[in-house]
Amino acid sequence: MEMKIYKLSDEDYEAIATEIKGRLTTPCYFTGVIEVIGREDTILRLTASLILYRRRPDGRSNYAQTDSIYDISAVWWDFVCEGEEGVIWDDFDFERFREFLIDEE
Repeated sequence: MEMKIYKLSDEDYEAIATEIKGRLTTPCYFTGVIEVIGREDTILRLTASLILYRRRPDGRSNYAQTDSIYDISAVWWDFVCEGEEGVIWDDFDFERFREFLIDEE
């Protein structure tokens, strides 16, 4: 039996990052489960607790969600791909994923 590996595209990483940014309840912390649909209706599921480091450009004491993200630390994460046949091996790379969460300056 041939082993199928789901290769994540830039679009997959971008969709997951966008979903996380849209579900933040505090500017500097995310915890939860994100699901997006990849190619061929594959479910891409990231479960994570992340600390987001932001810049405060004007010296405020509180962070805002509009402040740029310059780094991310994972407290914990797990990534799963699922298709019609169940769990699929994948090439998810957290370091690559970070690039889609960090704001360019």
